[in-house]
Amino acid sequence: MQNTEIKTTCSYCGVGCGIIVKNDSKNGVTVTGDKDHPVNRGMLCSKGMNLHYVVNDTSDRILYPEMRWSKSHPKEKVSWDVALDRAAAVFSSIIKKHGPDSVGFYISGQCLTEEYYLVNKLVKGFLKTNNIDTNSRLCMSSAVAGYKKTFGEDSVPIAYADIELADTFLITGANPAFCHPILFRRIEQHKEKNPKTKIIVVDPRRTDSAIAADLHLQILPGTDIVLYHAIGRRLIEKGHLDFDFISNHTENFKAYKDLVMGSSYEKASKLCGVSVSDIHLAADIIGKAKGFISMWAMGLNQSAIGVDKNTALLNLSLVTGQIGKPGSGPFSLTGQPNAMGGREVGGMANLLAVHKELNNPEHRKEVADFWGVESISEKPGLTATEMFDALESGKMKAIWIICTNPMVSLPDARRVEKALQNAKFVVVQDISHNADTAKFADLLLPAAGWLEKEGTMTNSERRISYLPKGINAPGEALSDVEILLNFAKKMKFSGFNFNNTEAVYKEYCLMTKGTNIDVSYLNYSRLKNEGTFQWPVPDYGHPGTPRLFADKKFFTPSQKAIFNIPTSIENTSPQPSEKYPFILTTGRIRDQWHTMTKTGKVSRLMTHTPSPVLEINPIDAYKSEIKNGDIVVVSSKNGEVRVKAKVTDTIKEGVLFLPMHWGKQLDNDLNRTNNLTNTIVDPISKEPDFKYTTVSVIKYVKPFQKIAVVGAGAAAFRFIQNYREINTTDEIIVFSNEENPFYNRVLLPEYVTGEFTWESLLKIKSDGMSQLNITMKSGVAIENVNTTDKTITDSNEVVHQFDTLIMATGSRPFIPENAQLHLPGRFTIRKKNDADKLKNYLDGTNLPTEEQHVVIVGGGLLGLELAAALKHKKVKITIIQRASRLMERQLDRISSKLLAEEVQQRDIQIYFDNEVSTVFETDNANELEIALKSGRIITANAIVYTIGTIPNIELAKETGLACGRGVKVNQYLQTSHPDVFAIGEIAEFNNMLFGITSAAEEQADVLANFIAGDISSFYKGSVLMNILKLEDINLCSIGEIEVPENDDSYEEIVFADLGKRYYKKCIVKNDLLIGAILMGDKNEFAEFKTMIESKIELADKRNTLLRGSSSEAKPVIGKLVCSCSQVGSGNIEECIKSGVTNFTELCKTTGAGLGCGSCKTEVKEILAKCK
Repeated sequence: MQNTEIKTTCSYCGVGCGIIVKNDSKNGVTVTGDKDHPVNRGMLCSKGMNLHYVVNDTSDRILYPEMRWSKSHPKEKVSWDVALDRAAAVFSSIIKKHGPDSVGFYISGQCLTEEYYLVNKLVKGFLKTNNIDTNSRLCMSSAVAGYKKTFGEDSVPIAYADIELADTFLITGANPAFCHPILFRRIEQHKEKNPKTKIIVVDPRRTDSAIAADLHLQILPGTDIVLYHAIGRRLIEKGHLDFDFISNHTENFKAYKDLVMGSSYEKASKLCGVSVSDIHLAADIIGKAKGFISMWAMGLNQSAIGVDKNTALLNLSLVTGQIGKPGSGPFSLTGQPNAMGGREVGGMANLLAVHKELNNPEHRKEVADFWGVESISEKPGLTATEMFDALESGKMKAIWIICTNPMVSLPDARRVEKALQNAKFVVVQDISHNADTAKFADLLLPAAGWLEKEGTMTNSERRISYLPKGINAPGEALSDVEILLNFAKKMKFSGFNFNNTEAVYKEYCLMTKGTNIDVSYLNYSRLKNEGTFQWPVPDYGHPGTPRLFADKKFFTPSQKAIFNIPTSIENTSPQPSEKYPFILTTGRIRDQWHTMTKTGKVSRLMTHTPSPVLEINPIDAYKSEIKNGDIVVVSSKNGEVRVKAKVTDTIKEGVLFLPMHWGKQLDNDLNRTNNLTNTIVDPISKEPDFKYTTVSVIKYVKPFQKIAVVGAGAAAFRFIQNYREINTTDEIIVFSNEENPFYNRVLLPEYVTGEFTWESLLKIKSDGMSQLNITMKSGVAIENVNTTDKTITDSNEVVHQFDTLIMATGSRPFIPENAQLHLPGRFTIRKKNDADKLKNYLDGTNLPTEEQHVVIVGGGLLGLELAAALKHKKVKITIIQRASRLMERQLDRISSKLLAEEVQQRDIQIYFDNEVSTVFETDNANELEIALKSGRIITANAIVYTIGTIPNIELAKETGLACGRGVKVNQYLQTSHPDVFAIGEIAEFNNMLFGITSAAEEQADVLANFIAGDISSFYKGSVLMNILKLEDINLCSIGEIEVPENDDSYEEIVFADLGKRYYKKCIVKNDLLIGAILMGDKNEFAEFKTMIESKIELADKRNTLLRGSSSEAKPVIGKLVCSCSQVGSGNIEECIKSGVTNFTELCKTTGAGLGCGSCKTEVKEILAKCK
């Protein structure tokens, strides 16, 4: 970072929290909330407080321009000159042939104001088309239209400071506890200090916001206007009006009054699904308020009648006169960091910069003159959904997509995919390869991200902030301003000779002069030195304008606010039918944002809700024969998704909820919610109707399959167990080339010594086998697999049909060429037969155990455990180790040395750096002479080879499956044949083999769920771990054990008392614990294993590793509640049961709510239930 500390603004939602960014010790950055910032006062939500992980992880970044010369060619790396020459040539050619409206730009509310302004000037002024729209169309265009219809312009009247001055909040169609957490924290804090403050929440779901409310109106989706009119009627009847304000500062009140007074409370109650008494109560609370603030978001905006919903809500502020004064006003909550800035510069297809109107000839001329162009087209541009319709139909030929991911975020996503496939030329300008849309790019341009460029943003309260550049963008990535300027120059356009981003900002500010959003005197210098400002800022000394309309003069021609009469009171979306009986509403979850290209990279944020689930009311679930956790298929006329069901009474009967964040999973789109959503839009705002799609839901029933499993080890057994818990109808046949299937090979050493009986090694008893409902073929191998006919031939020449084949053939011991295992006294130990041979041989010597001598070749885990088991019986043991230390692949040098000392102290001889040369029988019965390459001769009774294993992949090779060291598999454990899977020791994933039981069981779990229909179940690899079972030795290793040389990104944390053979080491990389060795005490094993496997960022835990607190930490119990401190519902319940019933003390004791605070309402709900 260029400076050790900079102040900037968060890049997530539209709240606009201040952030302090600092260098860390590893050339990365850290973030903290800015305590001096007026928005958040030091607070950050779970997303904002983890923003540095997004910045520091550049593994997904687009690093250089990529281009394909035709649709049939792969993308290849090109220079910026080549890339932009191609872009200019293609756009010029298409425009020349098909006209300006054959191209379009689709941009984003994440663009900085300068970028927004520049691209609008480029497209509307110089490309001569208004085909430029923003993804803010999907979230805020209804609010824009509502403000304009009511106040004359798109102007948010209030400031966040009004929160602490209000006594009543109506939160409707929004869940700020999850989506705008810092604003909700301020409301909560205000209510804590002022308990009489009232919160009313209107939502079909009992969200965290609703849980905190004094009154929750759980309406049916689409009935918002009916509710607001009923409230309006009650306000009028009870005289809760500001007659002076209505008379002198509004228009059209009589029409509004006549409309609402003609409505019926009883009808409203029936339509909305809430009681008349609750409607009256809500109105009375609002009517008696000294300061009334309404807050809303997507629940109103994303609707076929979104504009009417907005104006109906705004009417309540006009009726009560609650506008333009402290602690009052209507407040739309924006979802993107610069959605407001985009509206200011005319970022939509029907707008011009500085709140000028495209349909106004004078405005068009003013803008054209300012930009130095002849004219601006009077034809409204295509909006977001219309552009993709036009691409699909061929009307539009090329699209340039900047900083947005329409493949996931637009409605009817499969149609979007077809549109992109049909487009002649697609440019994607983005930061991440993880964006689904990037795969469709003919030209992929690497853009700089947050902290890598400078510019300004405007938050929800009109607050403009300056964002400095703090670090360089990776690779060849450029800022969006640089990319757009270079493209304009390639097109030979004048008017783009800006030397830097500040010059672009100055031109935009000059354009605002004399307008209602005048910031002509707000330059970079003031923003850098004085901080943030709320527009307008019409002169140099002006401090900014916290609150609009204090003079009661609005931006309409009459300077009066307008009561608007809705075109439609009742919802115009297609209504539930016999085929599609449910209403689906979509939205966000707490720790994710948009399409997860940023938040999805942070493991800590993936723990709260790791995969999409369908919320369904218990009554609906019962009628549909759906249980919690069942896989369900949700269908609409546009498509389907397949997810797990979450049965919950927090959602209204007849309504379903799906989160919108997930796109394709491994090229499968069945987790993508927008497969379902309809393409209906509001006729004025053109915003899609995301909140109301009629759907059906049924439990997923997979087609019957014959599943053949080859192998009967740990992987096969775990698969069968798990699969039978999910599916009891599929036919499963298992082939074991051993007579004894399903036993614990790890305990064979103890079986040899008699410490464990054979029965104790069995994973399942004989009576349990029948309950698995499988056909078991013991002692039967598979000789041939025919993937074409889907048949397998066993060693008895019987042919079996299969639909799905699972290879779990395990491994065999590595045996040196000169081992001669067919001769007496030579053994390996891998199967029961091996163990029986060794056991019987030693018993057959008729020697007392203390006179027996066994040489073990190999100082790995198995060799040491066999040595320990035999030594426990007083057998003399010698270990021959080829390497210079024990467990050389599982331990570092220090722990390996300490282990050798422990082993030798047990009177076990070890010969390092040595190998067996030859083995001879002597004249004495049951006696061998073992010659080592060093020349030493050892006399012993037996030699056991425990050198390692080799995967049994011969059958897979003969079948024609792709193999390396193992059988190559993808994330679903699929081999190169889609109906053949491989798990366990033979599975090679990402060029790695995982030869441990825990990995085999993880793979089996993933595969069982996937075959059962859960496409969100996929394998990410396993953490290698080793626990040595030696009496009185606590030793384990997890993950990586060594730090590469000359790599500063790794850190070692070591605690050692070598005299006591006490040694602990942690390895950290990019704030992730990636490896640990614990010797002498392994209390942290479970916690460290979880941390390494989950890849959850350490954050503050980094400072306490091996410093005492880790051993006291508890694993997460129950559903995760707090992702900051990793606290589960069970942890909280245990604490409550122990007597902690005060909320503040509960948070302090468990750690929940002490981070970002987003989980506090969930903690409160648990506390209330337990009380």
